[in-house]
Amino acid sequence: MILDDIVAMGTDGLDLIEPPSQGDVELAYVRERYGQDMALFGNLEVSDIENLPTEQFSEKVKRALTEGTSGSGRGFVLMPSSCPCGRELSALALRNYEKILEIVGSL
Repeated sequence: MILDDIVAMGTDGLDLIEPPSQGDVELAYVRERYGQDMALFGNLEVSDIENLPTEQFSEKVKRALTEGTSGSGRGFVLMPSSCPCGRELSALALRNYEKILEIVGSL
């Protein structure tokens, strides 16, 4: 797996970790195998921010926070895998960005 090669280079952080279906790796897997060696970033797909109903999106945010911070490790930064540069945000996307802040702020 390419992650083994990235870790072998002495990498301090991995940005970004994209979950399926658009990405190819689960955050829990990366945290368990490599979280001791590097800080982890990402795990929120911009397509989910733009398209998922807020309650469904909230579950993805909570899952990412749980998986990204479980056990010991070097740290986790919850963040979108990309951003919708150059276009207007829909009301749903804006609400989902606000939901990220609301969930993290309640911790």
